[in-house]
Amino acid sequence: MNTDNYIELIVRLIHGTITMEEKQLLTNWLNKRDEFDQLAEEQWQLASHKINEQYQSEQLDLIEQKLGFDTNKKPSTKQRHLHPVWIRFGAVAASVLFLLSIGLNYYLLTPEQAIPDSIVSVDKGQKASLTLPDGTKVWLNSGSQITYGTRFNNKERILQLDGEAFFDVAPDKDRPFIVEAGPVSVKALGTSFNVKSYGDEEDIQTVLTSGKVEVFTDNTSYTIEPDQRVVYNKATGDMEKTGVTNGLMYAEWRNNRLIFRSETLENIVRQLERTYNTEIIIESESLKQYKITGSAGNNSLESILQIMALTCPLTYEVKNDKIILKENIKEKEYYNKALVIQ
Repeated sequence: MNTDNYIELIVRLIHGTITMEEKQLLTNWLNKRDEFDQLAEEQWQLASHKINEQYQSEQLDLIEQKLGFDTNKKPSTKQRHLHPVWIRFGAVAASVLFLLSIGLNYYLLTPEQAIPDSIVSVDKGQKASLTLPDGTKVWLNSGSQITYGTRFNNKERILQLDGEAFFDVAPDKDRPFIVEAGPVSVKALGTSFNVKSYGDEEDIQTVLTSGKVEVFTDNTSYTIEPDQRVVYNKATGDMEKTGVTNGLMYAEWRNNRLIFRSETLENIVRQLERTYNTEIIIESESLKQYKITGSAGNNSLESILQIMALTCPLTYEVKNDKIILKENIKEKEYYNKALVIQ
């Protein structure tokens, strides 16, 4: 890491978005960077005549508190940077003042511009898991992305989701955890739930597995308990709450298991395209509306297509690295009763 990287960590420290690992990294660097201590002292002198003593004192108090120094034993404002306790601390303080002195005030005064959003995305055919700065664990499904930045701080924990994710939220009664999924928001304090919000699907779904969450839009709000689901229809703006048999089943994708509950073939194909990173074309419009219920775990795409061919009247072929699904006219009459017109 270069100096710019560490200055970014300093900014994160000020805004309360720094992780424990980053704080330790910053502290270790400050303790061993003698050359930067010298630069910091120079910048301290340069900045001190441009920033009043009260502001300096407030910034030093803030930084000292965040780094965990003893606030009961600190020198006066004019002498603090020379005190032995501040030798390792002076680099942080001077860096912050240096940022101000060279005209980069927006780093501290407008946080939304100071710290770029953190974006975690997963390609089609892949899955990922991560731990957020607050300790919340997140599992991302194929073709999904979460974005979090200055609104994920010491007052609130807000992130945006595009795709599907399972959240095991770290409890914090003073900082609600909010997932924004398009027009739908899910608010929790300490709980676990699954949110599915792909741009190419007609619904946004939230399923709760533990605790309690509030699912809301500008017009509607539901509080749900474990094994309940809220579905928002993008076309109509309607939102509906229902019960489910087992909420955890909706997150089985984490274990590479696909579960379909009376899903249309069109929706299933979208899931298969993301999971296997393969383009699948349905040639027949009527075939898209066949509904399938079943599950598949760690199966190849071909084996899943074979199983589906036993459930609805379809045949398939591979052409130019694409899979073409066609309606099996000979078998269609046996499946007409399964066709549901939406």
